[in-house]
Amino acid sequence: MKQLKVDFFVLGVARGGTTSLYNYMQQHPEIFLPKVKECNFFSEVDSLDKEVYLDPDPGKEYHMKIIKDAAIYKNLFEDATPDQIKGEVSPSYLWDRNTAKRIHDHNPNTKLLISLRNPIERAFSHYQMHYQTGHEKEDSFEAAIKAPKNAIWGGGNMYLEMSLYYEQLTPYFELFDRKNIMVLVSEEWTARNGEALNEIYDFLGLEPFFDYETDVPFNAARELKNKGLLAFLRLDKVKRPIKWLLPESAKDKLKDRLFYKEGEKQCIDPETYRSLEDYFREDVYKTSELTGIDLHRIWEFEKSNEVSQ
Repeated sequence: MKQLKVDFFVLGVARGGTTSLYNYMQQHPEIFLPKVKECNFFSEVDSLDKEVYLDPDPGKEYHMKIIKDAAIYKNLFEDATPDQIKGEVSPSYLWDRNTAKRIHDHNPNTKLLISLRNPIERAFSHYQMHYQTGHEKEDSFEAAIKAPKNAIWGGGNMYLEMSLYYEQLTPYFELFDRKNIMVLVSEEWTARNGEALNEIYDFLGLEPFFDYETDVPFNAARELKNKGLLAFLRLDKVKRPIKWLLPESAKDKLKDRLFYKEGEKQCIDPETYRSLEDYFREDVYKTSELTGIDLHRIWEFEKSNEVSQ
């Protein structure tokens, strides 16, 4: 039996554009991505959602699974053709500190793509997503970041901690050749999708690709309505029968109609933003030095006296 070798990984960060990358990149004819967007095979993470532990049905699309069986993971790539490179997208790979070694043991020459986002905006977007999906009960971002911590990956509230990038990135820069690591800045590459995507393909050793739409937002935050009904339908005793009654596509359309609406873009309180600039400033500068990218300039983090010393 031929051994699986994954040629590239998109590591994260969560809420940093990985879903968009997945949807765009899977349209390239020379790329194969599994129908499970986030496999989480190389990381040791948990989730509040019990369904992510169930084995994926062949040919069915899923946003997230936690796959531990090597045979099941390998089967996700069985439809890849010989002229395609195989990739995988799991933001938990950046968060779990032991994943870098596991991936290196799997393929030390694999290519790594990392999409970073302004840490404050990322944390706020993460909070909004969890509030919308019912995982977060606090009605304000300020209350959520002060609440007792639940460190679980799927549904937890480590909003600020997941935006501290330096220690998450360091194991990869220590183990892998830098020429095999491409760090993207979400705010920049999403503003020029087509050009940036072809830079990614060049990094992966592929030809440019133009035959797709790049202006469709994926996994965008939306305003929630009927939150009480959504929480009721998320109960296991209610959710499981519905799972068998409706196909995945029908459930997604129903959820869009019942629970989500396009709302005005919510903003972080200015005072909260300023305090979080202080919280993240040192990490942003250290991450800038590690990656060689002026993230402090891009995200407008001014250097404090403490950082400059």
